[in-house]
Amino acid sequence: MGRASSNKKVARVAGTGGGRTGSSNTPWSYFGLIALIVVVGVALTYTSRQGYINKKHHPKATAAAAPKVGTTWYTGLGVYTCGTWQAPIKKTTSPTGLTALGNGVMKISPKTKAVAGHNATLGAWAKAVGLDLTGTSIKLPDGKTYSNGDKCDGKAGTLYVMQFPYVGAAAGTLQTAKAPDVRLANNVLLTVAFVPSSDKGKIPPPPQSVQRALKHTVASATTTTTTTPTTTAPTTTAPSTTSTTAKSSSTGKSTKSHKK
Repeated sequence: MGRASSNKKVARVAGTGGGRTGSSNTPWSYFGLIALIVVVGVALTYTSRQGYINKKHHPKATAAAAPKVGTTWYTGLGVYTCGTWQAPIKKTTSPTGLTALGNGVMKISPKTKAVAGHNATLGAWAKAVGLDLTGTSIKLPDGKTYSNGDKCDGKAGTLYVMQFPYVGAAAGTLQTAKAPDVRLANNVLLTVAFVPSSDKGKIPPPPQSVQRALKHTVASATTTTTTTPTTTAPTTTAPSTTSTTAKSSSTGKSTKSHKK
């Protein structure tokens, strides 16, 4: 009787794969490590992807000493005051090379070192196009001035500059430097905004009209640069064609002489 009972216990233990001893050996630490590796891998992949996107759209946003004399950059600009977009700065010319194209696009083509490199700032551009911009105020072409502390929708307003890394970007970076000291970058969007401090995180990118103008201007400049070499190609082959013709004529003369 006792032996039969023992045999039943052994059978039950075998049926459960070892009973308590089997369950206590489950490699939970191994599974936890695998889960941790997966989570970290996903996080790193996401971070890398976002970095690639930003670099693809704006590869030289942090270029230190540019733009240099002789280079040309374009930036989209919008002036946003108390919830209203102001008209773009009218088309201008300037011996400095910093001009407005009249459609919201800033042309940054330094002619001297005084406005190149680290000196290529929003303040330098504003001065060149006749826009009165300080660290605490902006005076529009129509004479209207917005200064820190002035009422904006019933609240005290403050001057801010938000930079968006590329056309179509919805999120921007609030610049810590004062408006005139903000360094210019290539193919980005800038919004100079006068809004209450509670709205500084809601500053929008420049209007779609400005973004389209910037995209078109950059595309046109790129196309012109790319196609320029092909326009000179025929002139390089002309001499060889003339040479071949002359040779044929010479051969013809010698043939006639031989027949005589």
